[in-house]
Amino acid sequence: MDGLKKIVAVLRRIKRGACEWLMRRHMRREVRKAFRYDMQRFLDHAGALHLDRRAAACAEIVMGYHVLEKGLTMPHRRLGFGKGAVRHLIDLIDAFEKRFGGDPQVTHAVAVLRAYREMHSGVPEPMPHLDAFLSAHPDVQAAKEPHVTRSEFFAAKDAPFPAFAASRHVVRHFAAPVPRETIDRAVALALTAPSACNRQPVRVHAICDHSLRDRLFAMQGGSRGFGQDADKVLVVTADLSSVRWSWERNDCYTNGGLFVMNLCYALHHLGVAHCILHWSVSPDVDRAAHEMLGIPDSEIIVQVIACGLPPEEFDVAASPRRAVGEILTWHGGNQV
Repeated sequence: MDGLKKIVAVLRRIKRGACEWLMRRHMRREVRKAFRYDMQRFLDHAGALHLDRRAAACAEIVMGYHVLEKGLTMPHRRLGFGKGAVRHLIDLIDAFEKRFGGDPQVTHAVAVLRAYREMHSGVPEPMPHLDAFLSAHPDVQAAKEPHVTRSEFFAAKDAPFPAFAASRHVVRHFAAPVPRETIDRAVALALTAPSACNRQPVRVHAICDHSLRDRLFAMQGGSRGFGQDADKVLVVTADLSSVRWSWERNDCYTNGGLFVMNLCYALHHLGVAHCILHWSVSPDVDRAAHEMLGIPDSEIIVQVIACGLPPEEFDVAASPRRAVGEILTWHGGNQV
């Protein structure tokens, strides 16, 4: 009888092992299928490969004016910056208007160029290309990049949500350290963000060492002109170990994105200036950052956030949002 029980136990272990092997094999096949689907959609529609499309051309203009808008509001601003970016943006706008006509974001790009020209009104160096372009757009006024005091900027940090949300902006001016307990409070508030099946895959790596900060920013490539002033850097990651099915392949980024927005609201509520930085880097850079910071390989870097307490006065970029009608689509049902 004991021998029979042992045989049954062995057979059960074999069955369980075989089922697990088959499941892993099936999952690998489904993962390949899912990522092939993603790859084909990217190849078919990504703006990087289809710049002749209106949406892609407009996005390139937004990226172009954002570069100049950042320059107009930098803490260490210098005259004469971005000459190549100005010429490139003019060419993009000319091509867009000839092919597609107008767009509110394109109009704002012209406004940013006019603001750039007004900032350089006292510079003796001529700007004939920019002047000729602006003369063809006489009705577009210069963009107003808000100049605020610290008290004005955080005036709505305890207001009802509509006013609070509208008051939060990216800030690239940092003047003082953020206490560690403030970061603890912000992360605790951010934990109220939802996550798939409450698996909570998000992790936060807080960088206080400024040499590490500088090396990370050099890898990231988007903090020139202000990154050296940031007191702390929050690297938000999401653990792939929480992913259960191949169809959840994007969950780390969606859950991480929800957490990042909640974290930014929390930082704003606590009076902390912050700037969200992308992590769009090559695999080699990503591996190097994981190794440098000691981040487990199972964790995907979702976003990087520069933090600090702001000075008494500073500038923020206008960065106008699209109208609701441009982004909201109703599908059937009662629309009343």
